[in-house]
Amino acid sequence: MATEFGVTAWGRAWLRTIERIVGTPLPGLGTARSHARNNTVVLTDISAGNIAAEVTVRGTVSTVTIAVPLWEKEQLDAVTRALRAVGTKRRSAPTGELPDSVVADLRSQDIAIAADLSECSATCDCTGKRTPCVHHLATIYALAGRIDEEPALAVTLRSNPRKTRVAVGAEQPGEWIPLHKIDASRFYGD
Repeated sequence: MATEFGVTAWGRAWLRTIERIVGTPLPGLGTARSHARNNTVVLTDISAGNIAAEVTVRGTVSTVTIAVPLWEKEQLDAVTRALRAVGTKRRSAPTGELPDSVVADLRSQDIAIAADLSECSATCDCTGKRTPCVHHLATIYALAGRIDEEPALAVTLRSNPRKTRVAVGAEQPGEWIPLHKIDASRFYGD
């Protein structure tokens, strides 16, 4: 089954920055979606105000960096209050599983979860002439998928840089451990 992007309201907010409902679609969306679905995009960093990724196409690696504007203090305070309110009602909130209802609450206060492409600055070392390039778009697709898995990343991305940094790429999400990291000879004891 094909990978879906924007399954949660958190990921969908980022997906809507590139998949416009009104107007002409951005060129290269199909190719970018295909790259993200085929796991050619490796998100190397998602931290406050920064997204970094490596996109490998036909053996060539393109490095993408996207600078994302942070929320203003008033916006961040409103987000913090909304998350605290949810955290007292749901035990899963501290683990990064945030309900979609928070997105609706924040939108009602004119707080955008995702930054529009025009607000972000991006660099890519590819030779493409389009802006945004297909690697930039593929990175946003991969980001939307990753945020669907862990909505708290959407908050981390727009929050104060002194907040916890979430490294991605090499580590597996949550409690998953790659099998190659388990010593089979010592797994059941001596």
